[in-house]
Amino acid sequence: MKNRMKNGIILFVLISFLCFIAIKPVTCIFNSVTGFSCPACGITRSFLAILHFDFISSFRYNILGIPLFVFIIVSLVFLIRDFILNCFSYISNLLIFFEKHYIGILVLLIISFFYNNLRFLNF
Repeated sequence: MKNRMKNGIILFVLISFLCFIAIKPVTCIFNSVTGFSCPACGITRSFLAILHFDFISSFRYNILGIPLFVFIIVSLVFLIRDFILNCFSYISNLLIFFEKHYIGILVLLIISFFYNNLRFLNF
């Protein structure tokens, strides 16, 4: 029963967050303080563009929008599976994946940071 409760809480938080940002988009604190776009700037608009099947606009809003959206959908599917099977394997496997591939994830975030800040400059 403990595993089902953990998965239920994670599912509830994830779905609540997705519903919240769809209803009331948030303002980027990093952008407000520094004036630079963070790696996640444009993710909400990117997700909304994906929901309207406008993948080109999604890519323009944030280069990581489509992969992150797919990751969230896959995570939801695996969390629901873990909830139904009353196991807690996905989160532990996900943490192991992040431990092994954190350098690649950091590189993607840096690329996204530069993409978000250089896309409007004309060279």
